[in-house]
Amino acid sequence: MIKLKEKEKSKNISFEEMPCIMAELVDEVSGLRKMMLDFKKSSVKETVQMGINETCQMTGYKKSTLYQLVSDNKIPYHKPEHGGRKLIFLRAEIENWLKGKKTETSEEYCGRKELELFNSMNGGLN
Repeated sequence: MIKLKEKEKSKNISFEEMPCIMAELVDEVSGLRKMMLDFKKSSVKETVQMGINETCQMTGYKKSTLYQLVSDNKIPYHKPEHGGRKLIFLRAEIENWLKGKKTETSEEYCGRKELELFNSMNGGLN
């Protein structure tokens, strides 16, 4: 690609250099195509909508638990703009929410508590 930019400036590309430059362009286009496909896949995944039943299956929670989480604003959810009662969950948001619920190790817990104790002794910052 550096060769191409240098040659672009001079605009004089010899016939012998063409195969190398074409190969670089093919690689660039292939890379861009792959990036576009990856982006398309991720954006489609982002917009996959689920209802309460699908979300129950995905999370393993009962409906009543999900309704309580929604009520407490502890789970990402959406409601239709027209004001309907149906809850809408986006698959990617729920996956990220589930990943965010990492259990704290005993070492992390002790470190957090030590920091809280230190801060409380030095002006009450937590």
